[in-house]
Amino acid sequence: MYGKYAMTVRMSARARTNGGLLYLVPEIFMRLVYLVPLLFIWRVLAESGAEVEMSVSQLLSYTYINVVAADLMVVNTCLSAWDFDTRSMEMFTRPMSVFGQVIARTVGEWMPMLVLFSVPMLLLAPFWGIGVLPRTLWAVPSLFLSISLGFAFEFLFYCVTVRLRNVSWLTYVIRSAIVSFFSGTVIPFRILPFGMDRWIACQPFGSLGGAFLALYVGSAEAAEVLPLQLFWNVIMWAAAICWFWRSRERMVSFGG
Repeated sequence: MYGKYAMTVRMSARARTNGGLLYLVPEIFMRLVYLVPLLFIWRVLAESGAEVEMSVSQLLSYTYINVVAADLMVVNTCLSAWDFDTRSMEMFTRPMSVFGQVIARTVGEWMPMLVLFSVPMLLLAPFWGIGVLPRTLWAVPSLFLSISLGFAFEFLFYCVTVRLRNVSWLTYVIRSAIVSFFSGTVIPFRILPFGMDRWIACQPFGSLGGAFLALYVGSAEAAEVLPLQLFWNVIMWAAAICWFWRSRERMVSFGG
């Protein structure tokens, strides 16, 4: 029963490297360009004596893990991405669940970067003085809940694309702008001023990568993070499934 989805994972992983491993170099380079300046910023911030709610080791680990596992922190699939080549439309022409296809395809596309970038970076972290071990094992279920919620948001944003008659570029820009800030992956909620962390962490996007990262580095408690992630998973998946089935008949594709 699950063989077709396993094959989809395998084919997606191979497709990511069909042009050769050199095609992954630009993506790796951009992640490093993002990572290195932030690591220096956190170190300078600590040396300047600035008072923040997180230690410098937590900030370094937070940023490092976010870059190493970037694909998992904020899920990005072919649905709400810039769908210029109608990749998402192909899902409806195959005898498989659209939900299953999207998840299997995305997991397969993660594999090359996880093997070629994430694993080596985790092994190199101790040489740079960065701790990458989780402060609590509750980070493991938190990661799965974060990924699950990310897929729910993907289907919700796809429904927005359908309602806008496939204006996928606009949806992609809106999604990127909202998630970049409100997920807490770029700036940890804990260091936000004026008590913003208390309410911004409770909004649905706050249960994405930022919630997992906060638990991972020990700046949040499992009793605060996990129930909220469970709650938003139930709400968002219910909304995603209902809205998806109501929206697919409005889909415009291939000139139809």
